[in-house]
Amino acid sequence: MSMPATSSPGTVPPGTVPPGPVPPGATPPGTAAPRPGGPGARGPLPLTAGRRAALAIGVPVCLLVVASTGLDLVATFGQGSFPVSYTAPAADRSLTVSTPGGQVLVNGVTGGPAEVTGQARYSLVRSTVTAGSRGGAATVGYQCAVPVGNCAFDPTVSAPASVRVTVSTDGGTAAVLGTAGPVTLSTGGGDIIASGTSGPLSLSTTGGSIRAGAVDSATVTASAGGGDVAIGFNRVPRSVRVETSGGNITIVLPAGPAVYRVVAHTDGGNVTDTVPQESAAPNVITATTGGGDIIIRQQ
Repeated sequence: MSMPATSSPGTVPPGTVPPGPVPPGATPPGTAAPRPGGPGARGPLPLTAGRRAALAIGVPVCLLVVASTGLDLVATFGQGSFPVSYTAPAADRSLTVSTPGGQVLVNGVTGGPAEVTGQARYSLVRSTVTAGSRGGAATVGYQCAVPVGNCAFDPTVSAPASVRVTVSTDGGTAAVLGTAGPVTLSTGGGDIIASGTSGPLSLSTTGGSIRAGAVDSATVTASAGGGDVAIGFNRVPRSVRVETSGGNITIVLPAGPAVYRVVAHTDGGNVTDTVPQESAAPNVITATTGGGDIIIRQQ
């Protein structure tokens, strides 16, 4: 009598193909294939209206950020500089200097024509300096070739008393020292320092403070976008106008019998005014602040 064939453990019955490794992506034996769209399916996500909008906005923004970062990096390593020197004609009676960024210094000189010197800095492409004179008015300008990197001009202006000087920078500290002629100085984002001036003075900063000392100027105008303003006078001024959007104002006048007509106003601080006053006094002081204290006193 024949016995049925049996298999010992670890052996494969005759005529049976032994199991091998499962190829990538194949379904192991005895496992049901996932249904399309069901759990375990890995098909492409549907492109809904929200996803289209996210792609339309996100992709250009990401590309712009990558391009800007790369350009800034290249500009950092592609910097250069060159000296600048310009002498205005001796007959000119005004000089205007403008720069998109840099430190500004105006020095008073006793004689000679007005001069402008300094160092120009640029990134990638050399910047341009324009200088010339027309109708008794000299001008010096500075233009950056690319809007990234370090591009600035730090002018030093030699200002004789006979020349009206106007200097502006979009961002940097500005100073005026020992001038006898009219000076207008403005900066878009730095502090202003003045000392030893005797000619008419106009100072303006969008985002810094103003400090002036040993001032002999009879006419002073000072405006700060949000910083403090402090001015000390050696001589009795004729007209002083000071304003700041949110800082404190301090005006110190010389000791003596001089009287003043004072107009002081603050929206959120205190006013301390101890100088001699008369309503018809020829010496006028106007001080206005949006949220700081005002102090007007004598030495």
